Amino acid sequence: MNKTFDNRTFDRAFAAVATAAVGLAIVAGFWVLGTPGRQREIAADRQRLQDVASIAQRLHEQYLADDDSFELPATLDALELRNDPLTNQPYEYERLGDRDFNLCATFDTDSSTHRLSPQESNPDAGRWQHPEGRHCFEFDVAEYPTLVY
Repeated sequence: MNKTFDNRTFDRAFAAVATAAVGLAIVAGFWVLGTPGRQREIAADRQRLQDVASIAQRLHEQYLADDDSFELPATLDALELRNDPLTNQPYEYERLGDRDFNLCATFDTDSSTHRLSPQESNPDAGRWQHPEGRHCFEFDVAEYPTLVY
């Protein structure tokens, strides 16, 4: 009888420790990776960076195809634009000069809080750092915009 009592006490203690370990593992996972909502914001910001880079690359390709006759458009309405993945609003475009332009997006996260891509494999990844909120990237249409990832 006493041995059965010891087994039950041991089983309950083991179950409590195992439950606590699983709970701590879940809390540690959220602490290290962030909540699912935070991960969705990071994924949306990555998509925004890909879209901005894609628009800049498209303008660069048009510049190369048209040689010296290329002029930056006043607006991007004529181009096939991508929209923000969450707000479905077009990205902001501003012509600064004959060859320079800004592309702006509103970001949900500060990129300094998470890694964009390994700096060793993509040394230009630092160019794509952005704060939370609206941020503009300046491009020269004659230069190929580096890839984000």
